[in-house]
Amino acid sequence: MTEAWQRFAAALLAGDERQAYTVLAEDTRPSIRVYKEIITPAMYDIGEKWLRNEITVADEHLATSVCDFALAQYIFPFKRQNRQSEKKAMFLCLEDEQHVIGSKMVAALFEENHWQVRHLGPNLPLSHALDSAEQWQPDVVGLSAAIPYRITALKEYIAAFEQLSWEPWILVGGRVVSMHDLRAHCGRQTSIIYDLEEVTAWLGNKTEAPADGVR
Repeated sequence: MTEAWQRFAAALLAGDERQAYTVLAEDTRPSIRVYKEIITPAMYDIGEKWLRNEITVADEHLATSVCDFALAQYIFPFKRQNRQSEKKAMFLCLEDEQHVIGSKMVAALFEENHWQVRHLGPNLPLSHALDSAEQWQPDVVGLSAAIPYRITALKEYIAAFEQLSWEPWILVGGRVVSMHDLRAHCGRQTSIIYDLEEVTAWLGNKTEAPADGVR
């Protein structure tokens, strides 16, 4: 029997938005398991196929676009049903970073927990990210980085956001956090997030001081 993630991956590569959304919408698992057990392995498999030259860059971009659409449709009911609190979270990918699906799944978990969420998308220069933060003053800033050579820039983003006057919680995730130990560059209000389970745990007990976050 074909696994749900395999059917989802096939729909992504076929550019079939309707089928991709149907795979997610008809699955009865909790949302975090849909993110972990369908979307994540499907996108990982597509990335591996690209590395092996089994698909083109255009194929990978199409799959990502369809995944983005299906995920947005999947989480829309949560936005309609959930009453938003005053807590605000802002998510972004560093400059030159294009991998947004992971941070969008994290943002979705925040929305399901009633947070007001803004996802600023990929490739956001630090100056613009800071401007947006100053205007909206989120309680949480989520930073995502996947490309190893952007590690120096990630440290700069962390340091800059830690200087904001209202001291937001800062969550740092993406593939690079499993490749580099960033703890020495993180202040008391910054948490390294390695997977979606840690996001759920953070959300479950994040009502106190920033120092209580997941490290």
